[in-house]
Amino acid sequence: MATGQQMRTSAWRDPWMWALAPAALPVVLRASGLPLGEPFADDFAFLRRALFDGALPLTDGGGSPLFWRPVSRQVYFGLFGRLMLAHPAWIAAIHVLVLVASAALVYRALRPRWPAAWCAAAASFPLLLEANRMLITWPSHFQDLGALLFAALALHEASRERLWTMALALLGSLLCKEVAAVATLLLPWVPTAPGRSRRARLQATGWAALVLAGWGALYWKLTAGHGPSVGYGAEAAAPFMVRAAWALWNSARSAFSLPIEGGAEIVVATTLAALLGVAGVLYTGRDARARMRAAWPTLLWGTLWWVAATLPLSGVYPLWSAQRAVLASVGLGVLLVGLLGTAHPLLLAPLVALRLVAFAMSPGGVGRVTEQPPPGIEGDFLHVERLQRLTHETRALLEKRVPAPHPGARFGQHHYPGMTGHAFAGDLALQVWYGDTTLAWTSFEEFRRNPEMDLVGFVEYRSRGVPELSFVETAAMRAQLAATQPMEAARWADALALLERAESLQQDTTAVVFRATVRSQRSVCLLMLGRAAEAEGDALDALEWWPENPYSRFTIAQLMIARKQYADAERMLAAQVQLYPEDATSRDLLSKLRAAGAAGAR
Repeated sequence: MATGQQMRTSAWRDPWMWALAPAALPVVLRASGLPLGEPFADDFAFLRRALFDGALPLTDGGGSPLFWRPVSRQVYFGLFGRLMLAHPAWIAAIHVLVLVASAALVYRALRPRWPAAWCAAAASFPLLLEANRMLITWPSHFQDLGALLFAALALHEASRERLWTMALALLGSLLCKEVAAVATLLLPWVPTAPGRSRRARLQATGWAALVLAGWGALYWKLTAGHGPSVGYGAEAAAPFMVRAAWALWNSARSAFSLPIEGGAEIVVATTLAALLGVAGVLYTGRDARARMRAAWPTLLWGTLWWVAATLPLSGVYPLWSAQRAVLASVGLGVLLVGLLGTAHPLLLAPLVALRLVAFAMSPGGVGRVTEQPPPGIEGDFLHVERLQRLTHETRALLEKRVPAPHPGARFGQHHYPGMTGHAFAGDLALQVWYGDTTLAWTSFEEFRRNPEMDLVGFVEYRSRGVPELSFVETAAMRAQLAATQPMEAARWADALALLERAESLQQDTTAVVFRATVRSQRSVCLLMLGRAAEAEGDALDALEWWPENPYSRFTIAQLMIARKQYADAERMLAAQVQLYPEDATSRDLLSKLRAAGAAGAR
């Protein structure tokens, strides 16, 4: 194995290190199509604090009551907040550069001890991960990226025996996220070229311990009993050994881009076991055993780093998110590359190929905003994609339709997808987008109770077709709601006039949920006024635009009954009652139809 000669190799002339950059390409390609870098959810809390209140002080949560991470919150959002809003894709580009730089630092840290190909294979572990799609697209995840970058820098400086810069980089990692805390004391013991004294390592360990103790004391002081929190509390439900085993298992799976719900782990585990089995056979040879004796300190260090960087993740049990394990993957990469490389260097090729195949097998994006949350836990890629797309499309629509709202303006949401409220962090998204702390959302139910309230308009969602979001005029929505009362009083002509007014006031013809609601209501009015042909046309139009509309099936069922198509009418009413169980009129008509059918059968 190579030794200290690589210390004299210029990084700028090292082709293996430069080969790491294309390794990020699969991650970028798999994330393409997303609104990369678009702020959503927690981002708005940090942005509001940074843009309106300033990034200082650094002693609180930076806009969130959870955790104390001043570098990845106050400093990061203070530096890049305005860029994040103006050019969010640039934030994603910065995150990609941080990933590549982190891998290059890991590569350089290992280079004094290992051949270049080995170092590249190990350094690719934190770079080629399915979870990195979340790291590059979600601004708040700079907490994980920053922790990785500064930890990799600290590792690099420790391998060069630069104590001051190691200590400063370590502090930067801890101030991004506390995940590196347990692994801190391992930094001075990273295997480097032979000749480094135990005394020098102990001295470096003392510096690392001093940084850890100082950071820990300050963290405890700032989080004890108030303000930022150091954990979620749910981890107390299971014994530590259970949580630790859970974290290690999922950390290993995440390093091979395996989704939490399972699927491809049998293929990956079988292939990896076969590679390790071949390595075990090769270790019977004298040369392989000699390489193993020389490499065992590095293998031990990699194992300890993986375990030490994974154990803090037991605190989030049972809610696993793969991006949390990116720092731990450095140690696992060192361990596996060392085991296979010392047996025979050619075994590294199938290891890299296995990770590429596993990455390619990981689930892709949905490509649109789904009406209901996807399977899996909140925080995985599919959930991130859904919320980020919704936030991006909402912002784009409002910039077009409401470029300059008046102070105190209220915005409505109509037929919005389920469990997406936190995507906007309450009212913070509106306030950050427009730079006005007086703006707020108003629920549709609140508007229904008080239709005279002043709203600038509604953002409406539809689950099929494009565009997914449309804009509904407040006056049009007010007229549509007003038609409900004369309909209940059987004043069909009055209701029809209000519905025609609602349709005429609506400018955005892509708002199919609103338009289908109006048309389906019109169909009932027209039916009751004896205008059957017009009623059927409106009902069919509404059914095509939005199949879940509330009135079309009732109208069509009535027309079917008039034509003595009783079986078809029964099916239509059954579908209506399934969609709207509270529709007493349709439910009663269905019961009468079924009773009549049963009587006729007798």
